[in-house]
Amino acid sequence: MFFRYFTFILLSLFLSSCTSMKLDQTYESRAKKSSRKFTPVVVIDPGHGGFDLGAHTNFCEEKEACLRTAHYLRRHLEKRGYRVIMTRNRDEYLPLKTRAKIANDAKCQVLVSLHYNAAQSSKAHGLEVFYFPKAEPWRKKRSKQLAAILLDKLLTQTGALSRGVKEGNFCVIRETNMPSVLVEGGFITNEIEQKKIKDDRYLNKIAVAIANGLDHYFDS
Repeated sequence: MFFRYFTFILLSLFLSSCTSMKLDQTYESRAKKSSRKFTPVVVIDPGHGGFDLGAHTNFCEEKEACLRTAHYLRRHLEKRGYRVIMTRNRDEYLPLKTRAKIANDAKCQVLVSLHYNAAQSSKAHGLEVFYFPKAEPWRKKRSKQLAAILLDKLLTQTGALSRGVKEGNFCVIRETNMPSVLVEGGFITNEIEQKKIKDDRYLNKIAVAIANGLDHYFDS
């Protein structure tokens, strides 16, 4: 009898401890989410689409990998309290200036354009993030800062080679009014990286890294 009573007491204390821990974790999660004074609006631009395949081989198309990554990223960001707008949600072609206009009309805080790379040499590999160097000083500074943060998170998450933060004159980061970056998440023309890009688990790693980077950018 005493043993049964003692077991009941221990079980009650254990359940009480678990409930308390769960409540503490929930409280901390809500506190972190509510500490941000505004809801950031992020535009995700999945590169290419429709007849524009982007970089491709017989086994992998950039336009598809970009869209799949964008859907992962959207889900991660929305769970973290962001408002997310995508320039395309399906396999369709959009002119580059239309993509920039979508971001400008949305009055978003940042634009992230998603791409995967290609090179004549099959040995080329690694990740790189571009920003537009001739933007207004404030936008150039913040775009470069965001590019550096995202690259750091991407390298941590994937273990890939760093090709650095680079200057680029791409329309979607040139014609936008907010801090904008273009992410190249690996080389489709590299056999090892192509296998990764075809794997949804890797695309999700890219998405998680970008989401972590945006958290860092806005919280700092």
